[in-house]
Amino acid sequence: MSNAERPILVGGTGRSGSTIVGHLLDHHPDVTLTRPMEVRFITGNDGIADALGVAMRKPGSAKAEAAVRLAATRIMERWFRRAADVGLHTSVEREELRGWCERYLEQSETDPLGAAQTITRTIMTSVARSIGADRWVDTTPANARKADRVEPIYPDSTVIVVNRDGRDVAASFVHQTFGPDDVFQALAQWEQRMGRIHAATQRSRPDRILSIDLVDLVRTARSETIEQICSFVGVTVDEDMCAWFDANVTQESSHAGRWRRDFDADTCAQIDEAYLASCERLVSAGVQLPSGE
Repeated sequence: MSNAERPILVGGTGRSGSTIVGHLLDHHPDVTLTRPMEVRFITGNDGIADALGVAMRKPGSAKAEAAVRLAATRIMERWFRRAADVGLHTSVEREELRGWCERYLEQSETDPLGAAQTITRTIMTSVARSIGADRWVDTTPANARKADRVEPIYPDSTVIVVNRDGRDVAASFVHQTFGPDDVFQALAQWEQRMGRIHAATQRSRPDRILSIDLVDLVRTARSETIEQICSFVGVTVDEDMCAWFDANVTQESSHAGRWRRDFDADTCAQIDEAYLASCERLVSAGVQLPSGE
């Protein structure tokens, strides 16, 4: 089996640390981080994996056709050029991509799985070629909550789920130009995504999934977690990779416990109360919680 058939997909709830894992693996000689580091079109909302899911549930339906067309449109309009140096345009010419999308639409009418596999692998072959990658890692956050949907496209892919305290996730979102700008809305989104990640990983082949805790990676079990990641994806621990990690990833740089520093005491108490309620609901649904700070 070629390494191109064994991509590494890292994800989480968003703001959970998947980028750290992507950069860590990028410093291993056998793995290369995609450019853009979040390709989005595979597992992003209304992307190829979502369209395939609809087609498999409702083959030949108008809804399936609409989902495929929406995925193709988003590839050309949303994910082609997200910023000057972020998007599929960094490795694929627009007209070439348009032709692939047209063939995807045609093939989807009779073979939706084959169509999804063909366009995904064709685009990713171009992305990999542009960065000289033999085996690639992508850090689209939705990789975690779409783990089951991407499995038919890449049966031998591996998925690393990065878990982080929901209070820190929510506090981080507030400082971004995307996602919820209210800490309580961000906390509700974290809870919803944790539930979806749990459901997706439960529906996936167990040996495809590794869940790690950001606290373990950056503080309490650094070497052990790196060894766990490398063993899972089938590579040896690399000295240069570890040296990069030690120099660039610290507890301070990961902003652990930032929710306590970013808000006043009254707001922190409200956040803690809301988080406790979220955790109780998740535990009752069988979801394993991340370590707290």
